[in-house]
Amino acid sequence: MKRILVAISSALFGMIAVSVGTALAQVGTPGGFPPQTDLYEDAVLLARTLPVLLALGIGFGIWIGKQSLREPKSTPGSATVIRHDWGAVIAHWTNGVGFMIGMATGMIVLRQLPRPDEMRIIFSFHYIGAGLAVFGVASHLAQNAVTGGMGLMPRSLKDVRDGISDLMEQAGIFGPSGAAFGINIPKMIRGTLAETAQAFGFKQPKNLGKYLPAEKVFSYTPWAIIVTVIVVTGLIKSFRYLYPIPPTFIAQVTTLHDIFAYASIVMLIIHLVAVLLVPRHWPLVLSMFTTRISRKFVQQHHAAWEKDLIAREQATSSAPRPAPPVSSNVIGEVKQ
Repeated sequence: MKRILVAISSALFGMIAVSVGTALAQVGTPGGFPPQTDLYEDAVLLARTLPVLLALGIGFGIWIGKQSLREPKSTPGSATVIRHDWGAVIAHWTNGVGFMIGMATGMIVLRQLPRPDEMRIIFSFHYIGAGLAVFGVASHLAQNAVTGGMGLMPRSLKDVRDGISDLMEQAGIFGPSGAAFGINIPKMIRGTLAETAQAFGFKQPKNLGKYLPAEKVFSYTPWAIIVTVIVVTGLIKSFRYLYPIPPTFIAQVTTLHDIFAYASIVMLIIHLVAVLLVPRHWPLVLSMFTTRISRKFVQQHHAAWEKDLIAREQATSSAPRPAPPVSSNVIGEVKQ
């Protein structure tokens, strides 16, 4: 843990150093800089601000991560348990709102939506969205580095197989309980499809952990790739307003940025469909607002997570309590 904190502290120091360097960078010199206009000045302000937002996001992530480590996720007999701490909720919605603002304004910039006569306000909102996304991503990564949170990352081919099985369940192949809108495919057809799937090793997901297999494989992983590319290319595009970067390279980066922007829109649609069309997922969605989920729901659908919660509760209750402080009177009696 100490090594992780040292690494993050070093990264935080690096962000601050970059911020200072960015503030002192020369602007407006020829050789790689775009023409100076009002939009240019706005972009310069964004480029100066982004390193500061990165540093703030990392600092917030470290702080909320340490708070999360001290907070128990459940207590024996509690009606609810914590699925997402407030750090995860804040990072999720900061990043989500930032990306939705970026998507809408980006579609206007790319002429997929009607463009107003004055584009400065559109770019300003795009920059606001970019700032929110950068803060959210930085805080998310820093918090997970502190807590060691890797639960959403697929770790083996079994996770991929279970993810496909999860999608099959949502399609109604294994019955209506986990299907979109509870659709009940005729038993004869459903049985044939289920037998075929089982012959290839795909079975109805059981003994689930904290996160759904499809959530790990087909939601978090694609989002991680898309967000990484968009944020990195966006940072490069922003820093061109502070440091001379070859225009040909910027053009390539912009193309990549735009391609993954379209991919993010497709991914958002898939993400919303997956969480909204399956009634059994709705309590999971609510936990991203309240941080908590019903213990009864966990017992019914996430047996492996429930087992882990019980083990942690037992470990906490059996841990030795610190000895009470020795009073000054007792110390005096010992000296006598």
